[in-house]
Amino acid sequence: MVKKYLQAKEKHHYVWAQYLKRWSANERDVYYTTQKGNIVCESVRGVVMNKGFYQIKNLTSSHLDVIKGFSSKSPENLQEQHMLLLNDFLRRQKLELLYEKSNIKNLEAEKLLYATKCNMLENLHSSHESECKSIISALASRELNILNDTQNFMLFMQFFGHQIARTKTFKDTVIAGVSGTNNTTLDIARSMNDCWWFLSYMFGMNIGANLYVTRKDDVHCLLINDTEIPFITSDQPVINVHEGLIDSQNIPPKDEECDFYYPISPQVAYMVNRSKRFEPGVVNVDFNVVNELNTKMAKKANVHIISNSFESLKLLKKFIGLHFNNVESWFS
Repeated sequence: MVKKYLQAKEKHHYVWAQYLKRWSANERDVYYTTQKGNIVCESVRGVVMNKGFYQIKNLTSSHLDVIKGFSSKSPENLQEQHMLLLNDFLRRQKLELLYEKSNIKNLEAEKLLYATKCNMLENLHSSHESECKSIISALASRELNILNDTQNFMLFMQFFGHQIARTKTFKDTVIAGVSGTNNTTLDIARSMNDCWWFLSYMFGMNIGANLYVTRKDDVHCLLINDTEIPFITSDQPVINVHEGLIDSQNIPPKDEECDFYYPISPQVAYMVNRSKRFEPGVVNVDFNVVNELNTKMAKKANVHIISNSFESLKLLKKFIGLHFNNVESWFS
């Protein structure tokens, strides 16, 4: 049996499998749309998962320039955190290069290097999930007061930021926005694609930190859905549903155009709205609002929309947007 520290986690879920189980009747299976547009009911272990999605790659000077360029736009305290994390990955990279230059062959060393390549970032996301497991359970039970504790609120905003930035949909959308048509922007986009595993985590840190800093300006609330149709979720579980945004425009929203919506279960969703559309606290929503939010969730999905109901997906699958699928193919 392979020792635990040598076990490589190759199947990376970019949406937390435990989270998806809230849409399951048997703690395993959910209804979801496939790449071909079919609706199946299968295990959460096989959905919103890409092999090696968080696998780290060696960073070149070009990659480091891109990372540091984006980091430099952040507040100084976040820049310091970015660089501390980056140095952890660079130390691992240096050890791998030293091993390769040594011309020594050691099977256990090679397994360890591969395991760290697969596991380092995946473990960071798992730690955020573990920290927020009880918080999300409380929110799903309509207990918004769990966030009155400052530490809980900070952990949840950190988790929330990563739920935005850790997905394939977010990756494809951001890189598509950078690519442009000239060689310079295409080179930047190519470098971003190569080191996205680090950039995505860095962006998630920034989003979470910003939501914490602006907590007194934004409206945080729980949306309660007691209608006959469930909230659905997707392969992009946190989306911007600001009413001023236009679907056809692929441009970044202004700071004030951010109403982040995160369904937690078929009956409960969390929202951070800068438009002040909803009141703070616990808010009951009607059929029209649920239908609007479900439609927007489907439009922002890459491939998968997920529910506890076949019928809800049947009505919504026509809205699924596949415009940024498979960015990697642009650079092959």
